[in-house]
Amino acid sequence: MSRWLAGSFDPRGRLEPARLAGALAPHEARTVQSGPLSVAFSGPPLTATGPLCLLDGVLDNVEELGAELGLAGSLAEEDLLAAGYRRWGRELPCRLRGDFVVLVWDPQRGEGLLARDQLGVQPFYLCDGGEGLKFASELRHLLALLPRRPQPDPASVAHWIGVSSRPGMQTLWAGVRRLQPGGMLLFDRHGVSEATFWAPRFEEPLDVPAVELAAEVREGLGRAVTRRIAADGATGVLMSGGLDSSAVAALGAGASTGQIQACSATFPDHPDADESELIGELRRDLGLSGVTAEVRTGGLLGSALEHLGAWGMPLLGWGDFWTLPLMRMAAAEGVSTMLDGDGGDELFGPRTYLLADRLRAGRPLEALRLAVELPGGGPHVPRREVARVFRSEALVGAIPYRLHDLRRKTAVERTAPAWLRRRTLDDLVASDDPFAWKRLDGPRWWANAAHGVAKGIEEAGVFEHQRRRAALAGLRARHPILDLDLVELALRQPPRATLDRRFNRPVLRQSMAGLLPDAVRLRPGKARFERLIADCLDGADGAAVREILTAPDLELGAYVEPLAMRRALFDSDELRRNSPFRWMWQVWRLLTAELWLRSLASPIDFGEGLPAASRSRVETTVAAVSTTFSPLEQNGGSSRLVTGNR
Repeated sequence: MSRWLAGSFDPRGRLEPARLAGALAPHEARTVQSGPLSVAFSGPPLTATGPLCLLDGVLDNVEELGAELGLAGSLAEEDLLAAGYRRWGRELPCRLRGDFVVLVWDPQRGEGLLARDQLGVQPFYLCDGGEGLKFASELRHLLALLPRRPQPDPASVAHWIGVSSRPGMQTLWAGVRRLQPGGMLLFDRHGVSEATFWAPRFEEPLDVPAVELAAEVREGLGRAVTRRIAADGATGVLMSGGLDSSAVAALGAGASTGQIQACSATFPDHPDADESELIGELRRDLGLSGVTAEVRTGGLLGSALEHLGAWGMPLLGWGDFWTLPLMRMAAAEGVSTMLDGDGGDELFGPRTYLLADRLRAGRPLEALRLAVELPGGGPHVPRREVARVFRSEALVGAIPYRLHDLRRKTAVERTAPAWLRRRTLDDLVASDDPFAWKRLDGPRWWANAAHGVAKGIEEAGVFEHQRRRAALAGLRARHPILDLDLVELALRQPPRATLDRRFNRPVLRQSMAGLLPDAVRLRPGKARFERLIADCLDGADGAAVREILTAPDLELGAYVEPLAMRRALFDSDELRRNSPFRWMWQVWRLLTAELWLRSLASPIDFGEGLPAASRSRVETTVAAVSTTFSPLEQNGGSSRLVTGNR
């Protein structure tokens, strides 16, 4: 059951009910106060007797929990969790599967817990201060509980504009952090302590034939998709012509005939991004109906402003200017849950640091031979490329973690934008930890993959971004590939099985044999969006973007050298021409950070002064849509909405 939660735990006092309820505005809220716990929550009233139990998110193993507890029937999830807490106490979170935050408080025993799911899919925020612990499922709700608004966190802003993910749980607000994935807070009458109930643990790779491994992956992904098919409406899949999302769509179509809608985008003006033919073939082969957005440039700035207005935070994903209207259209057609293919690279990508393990084991020639087996090498890899791969994957991968710390300053300064102020660069250096994965126990190939799945995706902000985007469309976002059971299976793939000079994700490709058309399953490349986004930032939205980022009163002036930034990104086209991906990301992060900082300094008029396409993009550029859904129709049986400027 998805709820919004906000509250505090303070043995010395408690919040006023009106302040609690107001923190969840505009949602209608109920409040509960019990001893040191004060909490507000949205949604229906509680029915459980005994421990107070609140669930924000979705549980995927309700039936299994009910069977273990001997409670059959249609027991509400929160009643089931309360019974589980009475049976297992603080061991309850270990038994849960899904995307969840669970709050339990037993007033009779004066103790309880608050736990976040193992991969951190469900965001949750904390602030430890002089008035006890404050917590909420959304940052804007947490800020409403605080006596004063915190300042921006300098290191987190440095990472944002430096286009990197800050390691750890800190947010863009100083003193406000996320509860760690697989972490829990333990409450008692005296206060709060923090513990970890799940972390990735190395297990020996599976020793099975390739065909059997592929079958296990297919079965595991099939279970993960089935768990996430909506019980209260149709299920959508954000389906491109790529392997990961099409695998989710195919398995969903097989598990739920007629209840899966393929939601796709096409890009007629940008061939590098357009996958129209593959999407059409998938729709026909899988018998899927759905909606399609035809995307043109324009509206990128509008999407950033809408997100900022709704959540008070900068927008992470540049794709919202077409994905959000697409999801809203799907919601209008009865979709309640949206699936995606996120996590495929992290789970099934090449375990390149196997080269480092071979080198550490005293087998350099084997490491050198493996260097030519990485995806994209083809039949003849140039010696220079082999040397580069050997250096980056074998030599750098084999270096002890402590030695990286000694040369971190040089490494960060070499890759950071040259226009950062010295203080900002110092903050970046002090907080960066690109080789944190080496601190995990286990071989290097496993440690890198495990850290990427268990920490990297969450630290990048992917989950909180996608929850917010889905909420704006009135949907739930679910991620089948990032299913805990599937993650643990994928981390046991033999590392050698993940290396194929022809393809990335060879095990997943083999698992989809006979289910996906080979044009998709064996396609070596991916769609590329940098030119589309660069054309937005330099074209339809370009004048407004440039005006914002070259203003004389630039709020980012505290973090960047404005003149140097302007020369590098706007007065010269060298970076734009030679590295459009880097240029696009730098401009996008600077733009969203500047808008956020301006909103903190003074109220923003979210429409005034913008080009028409950017000002009204999300609300007004959706064309008439056919609401007939049939897999027999032309164009893959999809209705169509048109986004952007023509």
